[in-house]
Amino acid sequence: MPCLTNRFSAALISSLFSVLFTSGSSAIADEPAAWTANPELVKKLSAKRPFNYDEAKVPDYELPDPLRMTDGTKVSSASQWMTKRRPELLEQFRELVYGRRPDTAYQVSFETTETIEDAFDGLATGRSVKATVTIDQRTFSFPFVVFTPNRVAGKTPAVVAINNRYFIPLEKAVSEPDPFWPVKTMLERGYAAATFYTSHVDPDNKNGYDDGIRAFFADGKPPADDAWRSLSAWGWGASRVLDFLSTVSQIEINRVAVVGHSRGGKAAIWAAAEDERFAIAYSNNSGCGGAALSRRAYGETVARITSSFPHWFTPQFAEYADREDELPIDQHEAIALVAPRAVYVASSDEDLWADPRGEYASLVAAAPVFELVGIKSITEETMPPLNSQRIVGQTGYHIRSGGHGLGQVDWDFFIAFMDTVLK
Repeated sequence: MPCLTNRFSAALISSLFSVLFTSGSSAIADEPAAWTANPELVKKLSAKRPFNYDEAKVPDYELPDPLRMTDGTKVSSASQWMTKRRPELLEQFRELVYGRRPDTAYQVSFETTETIEDAFDGLATGRSVKATVTIDQRTFSFPFVVFTPNRVAGKTPAVVAINNRYFIPLEKAVSEPDPFWPVKTMLERGYAAATFYTSHVDPDNKNGYDDGIRAFFADGKPPADDAWRSLSAWGWGASRVLDFLSTVSQIEINRVAVVGHSRGGKAAIWAAAEDERFAIAYSNNSGCGGAALSRRAYGETVARITSSFPHWFTPQFAEYADREDELPIDQHEAIALVAPRAVYVASSDEDLWADPRGEYASLVAAAPVFELVGIKSITEETMPPLNSQRIVGQTGYHIRSGGHGLGQVDWDFFIAFMDTVLK
């Protein structure tokens, strides 16, 4: 296991990630090579944008030790992680990255507005549901859809998808299959499936604050510097869908995964960090502020993301633009917050903006926490080959061909991972 307090050399990392994929202790000659960025793509992207895509130009960096408290002491037991270090890390991420959710008392109720009992030729029952949040006499509502399999005996695991692209109404989910959310595939594999649209909870617009859940909780007042931002609000929305699933007798509530792509993938990691009821967090192509290490400053940077999407993060995160090495935390610690539950990270080889290598390295750097709590995880520093999957214990990863997106291939890999963890 690499020492997290050692300084990483960009040249060393580049050479590590270019060796052959290994199985056991020796390399196999005809094994496909470990993934590395296409040099022609690196050259093309470097010519177009003022951002770094050259592995040799990644700065040397030293990652914060996820097991070291801010007072310098190091936790050495699972109990210390759960009762001391994890709460401390949560507070750091609330203050510096995602914001602090309000402690205002509220009630949430659910109304099923439409039901299809024989969806997909009897495979499933589909429901349109409206969640209504009440504070005093004020209310805020958002819709979501849920499908439960009809042909599975006993309780089933479930998947909550944070959809950052569009809302998928019940009828459309049945009549127009969408590889971004292949609900029929999940049902056929024995999983219930739910999804909601991010902007129905909090608009994905830097000027949309007044119309979202954050303004509702604040009763229209401007957000404080450490108040929750949109990524946290979307994760909160996933937890409200989970609240509803807990009322569905067919669903095994301790076997529910939260899934997100891109900005939704950032929200999925934080949703599972904040809500320990989620058994798995799946982050797909989430990049900066998601799974990727900020210190690598590769592709999208803290400076770029906080200026383009200021509503996603606290103002404090923007203060570390161009000085990521001064951040007291990094994204491997956000992943570690999910331990001892499961984490799955996925990348695509043309999406260098999201820094595939930084996403994988972040998962590896979270391993000391998983190991401390007695859970096996990925520790191999060399990336797997393209279009292959690596699963160790409660962690999984794949990198596929293609660009920024979430499709059937990604879901097939992830469902295989869920089968090992939830079944």
